Amino acid sequence: MRRLLVVLGLLLAGCTATEPGSPTAGDQPSETNTTATEAPTTTTTTAAKRPKNIDMAAVDVCKVLSALPLATYGLDTDRPPLGGESDVFPGSKDCFANGLQSRLGLTLVAVVDQGAPEYADGANAQVKVDRTDVDGFALYVLTPPDPNSCFGVLDVNDGQMLDINYGIVSSGSQPATPQATLCQRVPEIAKAALAQL
Repeated sequence: MRRLLVVLGLLLAGCTATEPGSPTAGDQPSETNTTATEAPTTTTTTAAKRPKNIDMAAVDVCKVLSALPLATYGLDTDRPPLGGESDVFPGSKDCFANGLQSRLGLTLVAVVDQGAPEYADGANAQVKVDRTDVDGFALYVLTPPDPNSCFGVLDVNDGQMLDINYGIVSSGSQPATPQATLCQRVPEIAKAALAQL
């Protein structure tokens, strides 16, 4: 088991981000109560019961993002979000909106080949994971060491999830949104997105 964890850790550590604010495999957490100075432990996460299963392959993720109260999250409302193929989750669709004044960005990914519990279980132990429920769906809020972002993965179906990447997308002076605020908004974003699914 220890050898498997070491190999998994090496594989995850080798991934990098190509854009600021994009999640990387190295930023993925393990659902444990460890800190960066403690030895990681393995925890098996079981899927929560859901009110319904949502097939992410059938979701127009840009339609979902467009329907969110973008201004509430510091995002611009005068142009449509940009969609495409996810670089982080190949084979899945993503959509991005940003706020020029707030320097914030939000990416939603309709992940079709990985579940939220597995994602949280198989990831880096240096990231804090908090599990909560949003309208009966399990949400894992991931707080990475980088204070410029916060992530969430919403358990919507077996082997599928809605990935939420929210954070500061450009460097500069003010305003700088605190990471605690970013992570407080992730469940709100998940709830608003669920209303569109």
